[in-house]
Amino acid sequence: MQQPQRLRLAPLPSSIGCAAVSSACAFAAVLLAALPLPLVLLLPCAAVILVVLVKGLWRCTGRGVPALMHVGMDRRITVTALDGRSRAGTILDDSFVGTWLTTIVWQPDGMPLWRPAPAIVVFPDMLAPEEFRRLRVALRYGRPRGAEAAREDEAA
Repeated sequence: MQQPQRLRLAPLPSSIGCAAVSSACAFAAVLLAALPLPLVLLLPCAAVILVVLVKGLWRCTGRGVPALMHVGMDRRITVTALDGRSRAGTILDDSFVGTWLTTIVWQPDGMPLWRPAPAIVVFPDMLAPEEFRRLRVALRYGRPRGAEAAREDEAA
């Protein structure tokens, strides 16, 4: 049986992601301001909230959004960054597929196993509705190439 073509996705910056990150950090800042903490503890906590805000906005808008992704039903992915560099890898089972949020956790080829796997956050406004649906189907029902043969061997 022939494998279907890989999905070619060009995600856009996400206003939903920016709003979620901004509101979560604003809520954390208000909560931190309401706590009776000394200034010695308050400033490092505020710095952590600021770092989370900057990194979250970077992942939703700026250079953290990949320019192009190719996702296959064989759980292979190729990610092209905005600077033109491409990396191929395998989509891990740690990925999450939901209606309003999808995360793609993947292991680039040649990356040591002790390093944390990168994740790509995909919100519904980053892709066209049909592309987002196809991505969710590919992540939910896709299997590695050897998985079908292994299942048939177990059944026999």
